[in-house]
Amino acid sequence: MFDIHRSIHDRHGEIDDERVEKYIDGLMEEFVASAEAQPVLDEFGERGFAAFMMEYAINYIGVTPHKMSLADFNEVVFQLFPRKVSTEPDSAASIVAELRAFWHFLHRQYGLANAVAIAASLTDAAVKRLERELANPANYGMAKSLVMRGMQAGYDMTTQEGTAEFMAAYNSSLAGGANEIEDVPLPAPIWDFPSPLSPKQRTDKRKKRKTQRQAKKRNRK
Repeated sequence: MFDIHRSIHDRHGEIDDERVEKYIDGLMEEFVASAEAQPVLDEFGERGFAAFMMEYAINYIGVTPHKMSLADFNEVVFQLFPRKVSTEPDSAASIVAELRAFWHFLHRQYGLANAVAIAASLTDAAVKRLERELANPANYGMAKSLVMRGMQAGYDMTTQEGTAEFMAAYNSSLAGGANEIEDVPLPAPIWDFPSPLSPKQRTDKRKKRKTQRQAKKRNRK
């Protein structure tokens, strides 16, 4: 059985990105193989929203599932998801269904007390709330705004080629050229997580996570 209490910190008490990856991948493997996940996988396929929830909870709040409060969970799903996850509002039902199954799994498999309240909060009202938040462009970060704009314009933002075509078209539409944004790091499509990463991609991902954690610490001071 996966050790849900395993540490994600190094000997200096800092979050270790390799341990985070192993933590998320290990717990997701158990969840995907569970009875709770099967109805969701049959209906929606494997989307990886539970993995995103863990990733954001660790990087922005500093908690793994067994330490996550309902307030932490709500911050991730209703604030960070709308800002960062590039998905249409009609994905809200599948997001809530997967997360509800995930927390039911955590309660059965590990007896987590916090799982009961979190799973119980994922009602039809939660679906409607998340739909509203995902549909509100005011919630989008810059990178997500670009991805959503590309999707709405008909570009395949799930591929490097489609993303490059959109960025070229977008930049060519800007007056002058000083505002070109070709170097803005775009969020990974939700359907690509989790996936094998090259050494360079893992290094880039660790650097990004470190920057995000440092920025979060500064914002909380």
